[in-house]
Amino acid sequence: QTMAAAALLNIYAQTLDEAIASSSSDDFVQGFNLPGDHHDLLYRTYAQATTLLQSNALAEADLISREHGVDEALERLESVKEQQPLLPDGSRCVWTAPKEAMSTVLAGAVAVKQRHAQALRHALQQIDQENSELQRQYAEKIVLLQNASSTIASCMASFQQTAEACEQWRSECS
Repeated sequence: QTMAAAALLNIYAQTLDEAIASSSSDDFVQGFNLPGDHHDLLYRTYAQATTLLQSNALAEADLISREHGVDEALERLESVKEQQPLLPDGSRCVWTAPKEAMSTVLAGAVAVKQRHAQALRHALQQIDQENSELQRQYAEKIVLLQNASSTIASCMASFQQTAEACEQWRSECS
């Protein structure tokens, strides 16, 4: 039996012990609501039943383990684990299930996406600042163009008056 199989059986036995301990013999006896002269028999029955339950459950777990080749599978797993390269901290590289690998990749992707989003927010802030500056410059130019347009309109009106005066003078002179 491999160390992993022994550890698995130990975990099963501990879980079974905890399950049995969660129900006390007093609870068992009181559950029958019988006169006190039957309590000794019920306590003995509880002790025998829990002992039998525990041994049968452990035997059943051992049988299932043998039938399904759990020991051999755990040996192969330990062999594969021993073949993995050592990491700098002395541990071995761990094989991960596809879902675990995906969650690891996604966790790394979240950080990358957050940095990318921050860079995009920074770029957007710069564009907003540049846009504000361009709008300010545009507003200044509009005022200048409006002033120039007013000056041109005034000059045109003055030119028109001069042209009319010249035309009238020419008519009078002829």
